[in-house]
Amino acid sequence: MMSSLYIGATGMHTHSRGMQVVGNNLANVSTVGFKQSSALYQDLFNSLVMSPSNNVTNISQLGHGSNFVASRTLFSMGGLESSNTVTDMAINGVGFFGVIKNDQILYTKAGNMRFDLEGNLLDPTGYNLLGHKINEDGVVSASFEPIKINLSAGAPDSTYPARPTSSVNLTSHLGGMENKSEDPANPVFAMTSAWNGLHNPPLNMDLAGYMDALTVYDAAGDPQELRVYYDYVGMHNGMKLYEYTVGINPDLDGSSRAESLAAGLLLSGTLSFASNGDIIGMTAYTPPGEPPYGPERWSPAPLQNGSPALQVNFAGAGAQNITLDFGLKLNQGYDPALISPTTGAVNPNLFYAAAAGAEKSDNSSSSRGTSPYNYFSRQDGVPEGYLRNLDINDEGYVTARYSNGEARDLYRIGLFRFVSQDGLRHEGANHFAATDASGPADEGMPGTENFGTLSSYHLETSNVDMAREFTHMIITQRGFQANSKIITTSDAMLQRALELKR
Repeated sequence: MMSSLYIGATGMHTHSRGMQVVGNNLANVSTVGFKQSSALYQDLFNSLVMSPSNNVTNISQLGHGSNFVASRTLFSMGGLESSNTVTDMAINGVGFFGVIKNDQILYTKAGNMRFDLEGNLLDPTGYNLLGHKINEDGVVSASFEPIKINLSAGAPDSTYPARPTSSVNLTSHLGGMENKSEDPANPVFAMTSAWNGLHNPPLNMDLAGYMDALTVYDAAGDPQELRVYYDYVGMHNGMKLYEYTVGINPDLDGSSRAESLAAGLLLSGTLSFASNGDIIGMTAYTPPGEPPYGPERWSPAPLQNGSPALQVNFAGAGAQNITLDFGLKLNQGYDPALISPTTGAVNPNLFYAAAAGAEKSDNSSSSRGTSPYNYFSRQDGVPEGYLRNLDINDEGYVTARYSNGEARDLYRIGLFRFVSQDGLRHEGANHFAATDASGPADEGMPGTENFGTLSSYHLETSNVDMAREFTHMIITQRGFQANSKIITTSDAMLQRALELKR
């Protein structure tokens, strides 16, 4: 009889622990990244009862109550809640964020991170998120470190350095045009011969059929204008032949040709088109540095990856090389007939010659037709840029985007997983600590080896199922109530037994 009192007491104690688990789950129903727990019970020891059936049909035993054995964390994924902040992140998978403070590394599913004044990416308790720094050459560092992005004005992370233009892709569509510049002695050099670097503009548009104005960037990152003039020459060997001249504002010429007739003059040559309008030939020449500037002193422009290269010197910015790609690659160089074997200069009588081994570079090649003139260009120079925003993709790359349209990867957020998640120890504040039971953290990257992927602008909500918890609350309360009845009923039975002596 007395033992039943103790059995009821163990049941009340067990269910009070269970109610604590249920209460903690419901208290954290709105906690970001919280993982609910499940109460596990077991019976206590059993004693053998003398019975004729022992070892015959069964073994007779009496139990001595229950015990709270464990509170097991359930790591199922919670729902995703949208956010308007890029540093709010959710993990789609088994991985954990790694955070560090005072050399202590903990792990969390809560991705509500923010930058502090010094650029550290912290969780609400001041732990710094861990990631791999990405070097300027794009190589991801092998070691984890606290993510710190210097967002102050002028800091390396908040600015993107200017990059001078080194290549221009120019797709021009040359519609029907008449021959504006004529020189019987040098018909494909007529427009260039009219260049006058002592005036601005250096070439009267009455002598050119069409002009492309291209924006490029000098060595200081400032925008400059590069002009390409075209004029129709005529038919040659069944091809439509055009002359082109490339130049800049003579007042901005910082080369040795400054303040001369050739000031601002950079490149001249020809473009040849087949009857269907496809470009099939090209020549390119650079002017001499000193006068006289006659065509006999021009030299074939150097080729880089099959495109002619010109050297331009913007005053105050210095010299830079720019390749000009019209959509035709001169893979085998210039026709040898273009070069004088004695002087090495261009033979002016052979400007018509096409380059050997020419082929289209892509589908955006220059062409000729009857529609109005138009062009499309792109170049690789950029001005200095300033940080506008950050992106975090599903593979954990933290990318800075700048005002000049450029982007740079700064960090890659790392993830961690464990052989046994059940062995992790709750540390409060949404943190877990590794233990011998969980095994050491396995380091990895989002999107690889089953670590999971990241979703920025989202937070993982608590995985507490309120309906389940209310059901457990009712069952636990009834269990506690029933065990209290065991005690009161056993007490009444003892009281009745004691009254028998009267």
